[in-house]
Amino acid sequence: MKKLLIISFDLIREGESVKSLAISSILSYLKNDIRYGNEFIAEHLPINMFSLNNATKVEDLHDRLSDFDFGTFDFIALSAYIWNEYLTNDLISYIRNVFGFRGSFILGGYQISYSGNPQIEYPDCQFFISGYAEESLLAIMTGSTINRYVKSAIDFTKIPSPYLSGELPLKANQKMVRLETKRGCPYRCSFCAHRDLTFNKVYKHSLEKVYKELYLFKKINVEKINIIDPIFNAGKEYLAVMEEMERINLSSLISLQARFETIRGDKGMQFLDKCEKLNVILEFGLQTAVVEESEMINRKNSPKEIKKAMKALKDRGINYEISLIYGLPYQTLDSFKYSIDFALDNGCTQLTAYPLMLLKGTELYQQKEQFQFKEKSIGEYNIPVVVESNTFSKKEWHEMKKIAEELSPNQRI
Repeated sequence: MKKLLIISFDLIREGESVKSLAISSILSYLKNDIRYGNEFIAEHLPINMFSLNNATKVEDLHDRLSDFDFGTFDFIALSAYIWNEYLTNDLISYIRNVFGFRGSFILGGYQISYSGNPQIEYPDCQFFISGYAEESLLAIMTGSTINRYVKSAIDFTKIPSPYLSGELPLKANQKMVRLETKRGCPYRCSFCAHRDLTFNKVYKHSLEKVYKELYLFKKINVEKINIIDPIFNAGKEYLAVMEEMERINLSSLISLQARFETIRGDKGMQFLDKCEKLNVILEFGLQTAVVEESEMINRKNSPKEIKKAMKALKDRGINYEISLIYGLPYQTLDSFKYSIDFALDNGCTQLTAYPLMLLKGTELYQQKEQFQFKEKSIGEYNIPVVVESNTFSKKEWHEMKKIAEELSPNQRI
């Protein structure tokens, strides 16, 4: 029987379950297979990045790793994201040399899905998963694929609910949970890796499963539900999901990401009607209010539509926040200030701003030379961000950073 250890580097905030929704979904999928327990089994080591206390090297993880007998595992799967990139190769080497692991490493996550050549970047890895991992990891564990690069399509209606299966345990009055109704995004913003860059699709969970999860959250009195869909108010099903929330009289605070331009017409008004009846806070990733800048990132914002939507939100008393990005193509210090003024002048009271990150696989990542982007690794996770371009200097970037830090506080990396 094959034995798998999944080591995940998660962003778990206070009040959430110790396991992430993403890893719990993978484990639920594996354990739902008829061969689980006979042909293979899986264990999980979650590492919360927020609890590392400025750990800068893999030796700082030794005590957590020593709880496992690595000689008993055939496979170790690691999550590879921008926030743990500085640890990935060193961790693989450490597990090999210090703990004597002789099996196969599997890497998956954004850093793998959108890497141009992962074999060069991660030389001591035997399998690379591109895209969503549920079916691909199952294929590796059952030996149904011998390919080193695995990219398996998946039927999302067949993914069990981690909450309903008990894989992601909840308690009464749980402070916070994450809910996913779909993965992927229909838009093509050049800076974003939330969309499915592998198959360019939006994948939908069954409404029946989503409804059962909502009822469970209602039953145990969850305080806050973070809906992690990149854009919730896109597609055909989001109004039905809100209708179900209203039907069961859900009182939880519901945080969801929305887009201004879809708040129009009959569907837009229905969306606002339901937001008024529910306890909702909306998050809008505006990024920039400057049309030319938005066009350069394939965003194509419409200031006219945005102003109308913001007025409607204010008139109805619906809570919302806006996020901007500084470091964009064509952006200047003055244009960044303009975007801030646009948001504040039109009634936004919760405004945040984040530095631009050039994520693998995105169009903007390929345009580094065109815009003369220069990057610098910052923060405790050594994440590279753009600090200079052909339209702003490092000094001006630091001024933008200072302005951003004076806006509403945020918990994002």
